[in-house]
Amino acid sequence: MKLTSGIKDLALTTNGNGASDPYHAVLLVDEDGLTLVDAGLPGMYEQIVQRVEAAGLDASQIKRILFTHQDLDHIGTLPQLLEHLPEAEIWAHRDEQPYLEGKLPHIKITPSRLESMPPQQREAAQRMLDALVPGRVTRVLEHGEKLPLQGGMIVLHTPGHTPGHISLYVPEEKLLIAGDALRVVDGELAGPAEAFTPDMKRALQSLEQLLELEIDRVFCYHGGMYEGNVHGALRQIMTRS
Repeated sequence: MKLTSGIKDLALTTNGNGASDPYHAVLLVDEDGLTLVDAGLPGMYEQIVQRVEAAGLDASQIKRILFTHQDLDHIGTLPQLLEHLPEAEIWAHRDEQPYLEGKLPHIKITPSRLESMPPQQREAAQRMLDALVPGRVTRVLEHGEKLPLQGGMIVLHTPGHTPGHISLYVPEEKLLIAGDALRVVDGELAGPAEAFTPDMKRALQSLEQLLELEIDRVFCYHGGMYEGNVHGALRQIMTRS
């Protein structure tokens, strides 16, 4: 799905045919090449290539991979991406860097969780963890930084779901790419999933900054697009919690 002329939803699914709830990785199309924002679960690499080609683009032109955060369903295809795109840059927030470089243990893929996974899934997750080595993050992002993407995309530090979680604001489109800071549930904007958010209080506090921005649409990794009263929905989320 095309969100704007330069922003495309890759809508990755666990079965590959669109019959399950999608993981909404995003492709940014700029003059200097393509940027992949988040990258799905292990096993979704071929889908990424297929979705990019379906949009009339060449996956080999992916110049950088920008991670909103460290969760398995966002970085799961990293080993395959690095194999096929060895020159691709990896961008992430400073507070996420030590987890994405293996300097600190992954917050949610604990040894006990690994042990509980089926063998094939466990092996794929371990390959992903093994890809997290020093120097992996080639550009460290800071809150408020204006990126040379989509006419000046702005990095927003929205921690709580993970320490270095970021969202991305596109002023020209009044569009927020929220990662997991927000979700769309039954057509309504919702906060992050509490079961997977270690610091829910901080996650909700980080949403307050969004009230200062002109946002007409919010695109969430889980649930896709929300086009209602964004500020009203945000206030309700923060009030309910």
